[in-house]
Amino acid sequence: MAAAGGGSSGRGESGKGSERGENIKTAVQLEGVSKRFGYFFALKSVSLSVKVGEFVALLGPNGAGKTTLIKIIATQMKPTAGTVKIFGENAFQNSSKTAEVRREIGLVAHESFLYDELTVRENLAFYAKLFSLNKARKRFCGSSWEETLSELVEFLNLGRWLDVKAKHLSYGLRKRADIARALIHRPSLVLLDEPFGGLDESSRELLAEYFKCFKGKTLILSSHSYEWAKRVCERGILFERGEVKQEICL
Repeated sequence: MAAAGGGSSGRGESGKGSERGENIKTAVQLEGVSKRFGYFFALKSVSLSVKVGEFVALLGPNGAGKTTLIKIIATQMKPTAGTVKIFGENAFQNSSKTAEVRREIGLVAHESFLYDELTVRENLAFYAKLFSLNKARKRFCGSSWEETLSELVEFLNLGRWLDVKAKHLSYGLRKRADIARALIHRPSLVLLDEPFGGLDESSRELLAEYFKCFKGKTLILSSHSYEWAKRVCERGILFERGEVKQEICL
């Protein structure tokens, strides 16, 4: 894999988080966030903060509430109670505010967001159009989405599979393509839900090295593997039954 220092896809771009870097020092602020499904509480009054540029791991066993929290931070799921602020903005204040906040977020979830019948190139072009990247050139310092695509393809070693339909990709290749999809709009906040799960050792190594190149971005990943989380993150937050139990240095 090429060294990330040679390009800008992993560097600090001019999204809202970096534009406000001098004024906004907190990327994510949660206050009393709870999520209830019927009588079951997946999250119980979670309060935490993540600084701009910080790499944080949400740790704990399956069912601890990590995925639910990632979805709430990504604005894909509304909390039952509590406040979620992304770069100082109330993420659920109204629909337009939610849409504005969402543009600053890149999410890699358990499920793939790629369309099976489209090639990797076509998928990335679709998501680039979705974010109207050609109209938002300021964010890319003059770069087109094609240049961003070239950088991501080089870093993630996807060149051979660009014109392959997503349904024909192996699990590991599809995960890499999903990461490219999540980063095509150069988000300031990157959310990774169990990014190492189901991958072989070489794919894990490749992704761990790539994630460490995200200078200028804020990264939150969930994992039940302490060993792989500490390869990328400097701080860990331990969850148990929907509650924060402990914060640790990794």
